[in-house]
Amino acid sequence: MQSTSATVWLPIIESLLIGVLIGAQRQSAIPGGQVGVREFVMIAAVGSLCGLAQNGFLTIAALLALVVFVTAFRMRVKVMEQSGFTTDLSMLAVFCMTFTGSTLDYEHGRVTAVGLAIILAFFLEAKDKLRTFFKETLTNVEFSDTLRFLALIFIVYPVLPPGDFGPYAAFNPQRIWMFVILVSSVSFVGYFFDKFLGQSIGLKVTALLGGIASTTAATAAFSKAMKEAPESEMAYWQAVTLTNAVQFPRILAFLLVVSPNMAVEAAYPLLAAGAAGVLMALVFLKTENVPAQQPKDSIEMRNPLTLGPALKFGALLALIIFLTKAAAQNFGNSSLTLTSIVGGLIDVDAIAVSVADMFHSGLVDPMLAVASLLLAILMNAVFKTVLAATVGSQQFAVKVGISFAVMLGAAAAVLLIR
Repeated sequence: MQSTSATVWLPIIESLLIGVLIGAQRQSAIPGGQVGVREFVMIAAVGSLCGLAQNGFLTIAALLALVVFVTAFRMRVKVMEQSGFTTDLSMLAVFCMTFTGSTLDYEHGRVTAVGLAIILAFFLEAKDKLRTFFKETLTNVEFSDTLRFLALIFIVYPVLPPGDFGPYAAFNPQRIWMFVILVSSVSFVGYFFDKFLGQSIGLKVTALLGGIASTTAATAAFSKAMKEAPESEMAYWQAVTLTNAVQFPRILAFLLVVSPNMAVEAAYPLLAAGAAGVLMALVFLKTENVPAQQPKDSIEMRNPLTLGPALKFGALLALIIFLTKAAAQNFGNSSLTLTSIVGGLIDVDAIAVSVADMFHSGLVDPMLAVASLLLAILMNAVFKTVLAATVGSQQFAVKVGISFAVMLGAAAAVLLIR
């Protein structure tokens, strides 16, 4: 009897609490409104009883009655301008959630109902912040591009063929697109924070976030800012060191997804390089000469979830995978070093994913895979040093080169010791 009573009353109590939660939010959001906690509790009670009874006629009748009462109420008091359509939808949502949470045949009904109620209350409470975000912060172009990319993830990706095609079985459309999604998503995290945190963050945090989004763009931006404010050269040297130190754990994150075994092999040198860069920036390059103007506007980073950059990276990745596999079959695994040299000058992320994929397939041994990855990072460092000289100055490029030498030296030392 006690077990049966608990089975019946627990979902009712949870339903009433859902009504109180949503009702209290709506009542606080609309001071002096006609709809509040009492009305939502009654709707929750009706929804819970319908869920327990599992009577289709009763459920339909209750829903129709709810719609009729809300419509009549709107016509009588005419408070649409005060509470809007959101309150009406919230009533319907509370009915559906409490009905679901009280359905004994649905194993996860109560957990689902409570979780959705909390999420709904959060979004209702965040009304003003969401309006500001979508109307003022997020541009229409960024929103549209991101939606298109998400459509390609959830619509195109599942229908792409998963097998290996073409010469040397180098083209796996679904796997290549999965890598594109992975790299673009990680870059989007840095892009998102760098864009939306605005000028409220300091130069060091800007460097860290820029490293997540694009180390090349951040290096170019800081080099350009240094040229415009040479008195802050030490501060920008620190920023470039920090932003490139982030590259190593960023690459390790890719390896963890593509090939966890290679991530284990490469973890020590990559983490050593990243730690050396952070230590050098925060201890040996510690400076109070912080520039008054942040180079935020000069970091030219596009939304990584736009179709253009994503498709270009996909094409580049497919080309690198093809060249790597073709060279390995025709000239042996030693040719991977040449591919890493060339690919590292273009995009180290593509090389990291390609090498990890080959290691996962058993085509290369651990030592060669890690060495090739570090070689690609070395060539990418050479490219960024030249970029610092071109955009900034030769003196600044020498300092940037020293930072890369320290980080890669730490990686090489750990690799040799192991």
